[in-house]
Formats: sequence, C-alpha cells, structure tokens
Amino acid sequence: MPLTVGRRKSTGALTITGTVAGQRIRRRAQSNDPKLAAEEAAALETEILRTEWHGERRGVRSFAEAALSYIESEPRSENHKARIKRLLLAMGDIPLAAADQTKAVELKRKMLRPQHAPGTYVRAILMPMRAILHHAHELGWCDAPHFVVPTEPQGRTRYLLPAEVDRLLVAAAPHLRPLLTFLVGTGARMAEAIELDWDDVDLAGARAIFWRTKGGKRRIAYLPLNVTVALTNLPHREGAVFRWETRRKKDGTTGRVTSYADRGRRYGGQIKTG
Repeated sequence: MPLTVGRRKSTGALTITGTVAGQRIRRRAQSNDPKLAAEEAAALETEILRTEWHGERRGVRSFAEAALSYIESEPRSENHKARIKRLLLAMGDIPLAAADQTKAVELKRKMLRPQHAPGTYVRAILMPMRAILHHAHELGWCDAPHFVVPTEPQGRTRYLLPAEVDRLLVAAAPHLRPLLTFLVGTGARMAEAIELDWDDVDLAGARAIFWRTKGGKRRIAYLPLNVTVALTNLPHREGAVFRWETRRKKDGTTGRVTSYADRGRRYGGQIKTG
C-alpha cells in the first residue's frame, strides 16, 4: 500500500499514512501545502524501499543517536558527558553525514568566544565529534571522519626548583603539605592523588599504584625518600590517603577528618583553596 496524504478531521493537518515494505507509517507532514506533502510522502517511500533493498545508507542516522551509543558503549567521565551535551545542544538534530569540518567551524563560531585558544576548539568540539564519529564508523553507520586539527603553539613548561618547592610547602596549609610533597615527588595528577587509597600504597616497597589514569592503564609510581617519609607520618592507614581536618577540638587535638570532595574529575580539580 503506497503512502498517501490526507487531512485529519480533528486538526486539519496533513498526515502521511500507509504501509511500505511491511513498515506502517503514520506521521504529520512537515508542510501544510498538499503538493509539498505529496513530495515528502514520495521521498519517504523511496527511502524506505531503498533501505529494504540495499540496506541502510551510511550517514543517515542522527548524530544524537551515535552520541548516545558512544556514551553507553563504555563508562565515560562526567566531564566528557557534559562536553558532549553542550555539543549536542549547539548542533541540533543532524544526520551523521552533516557532522563534518564545515559543521565544526560553524560550531566554533557558535560555542566559543572570539579570542579562544586553538586548544579550546580542539577539546570542546573536535575531540568529542571525532570520538563519536569513530564509534559510529565502527558500527558501520558512517564513513571514517576526517578533520583538520589546528596547530597549537608550543608553550613553555614551568618547572618548580627545589627552593621554590620548599617555600611552597612552608606557605601551604598543614593538610596540604603531604599532598604537595606527593605530587611533586611522583608527578601524579591531582585526581590520581586524591583518589589514592591505602590499599594501593606499599610503604616498604616505596611505590603506589594508580588505577584510573588518563591513558586508561594502570601505572606504578616509585616513591622518593621524602615522599615515603611524608606518607609514613600520616596518622591513618585506611581509606583515602590524603584527607583534611574539618574541625579542631577546643583542647587543640585533631577533630573530625574527611576525604577531599569527589567532583567526578570535573571542573579542573578538587582543591581550590589552602
């Protein structure tokens, strides 16, 4: 039964109805013009028959569907999910074939400030777009993506000299000194240090294991002597290694101690003061 266009008695809207290749169709036409609605019905019928005979064409699925499949395929960080959500809100409901370099440039003008850095464009737009499109390509939904990535200027790495580290430790709050010593001595990221549990620390062997790393693989850090001493002087041996005191008793003794807040690795870090 071919698709036909009729007008609903209740609302007067043009409706496309019928059954094509065993698929029942009943939807409102996008136009109230009978000629345009008839063209839409013919195009829809052709698309259904082409898919039935030759299989689904690459790139016709929506980018939002591919993004949902990408997020559900394996655990993603909350920060990455939030970046994808902002991208989808700015992009709208478009097919995968339309998610190309031209669309990325359009999103750059729409989402970013005029004086943005090249790295911001890469992290906020290109990286999530490429990740989702690569996932869709592996599922056979679209062709492999290709984007021109802008060249980022080489920055100068700022190192702390030993004397500067000493001054930093003297000026830091007491609960931060072991953490800063650990960060400087191991090169760990802030999230890796804050999530470190005593079960993953071997003081006798002078090493610590990081399970959640940026590369996704377990990493072992060997502890210098000053880091081992700083960890040995901590009063507890269970739970999170690095904690901070929230309340001190009137007699000056240590009060309630808690772990640093877990922000799901979002907002750039968990420590903002101290």
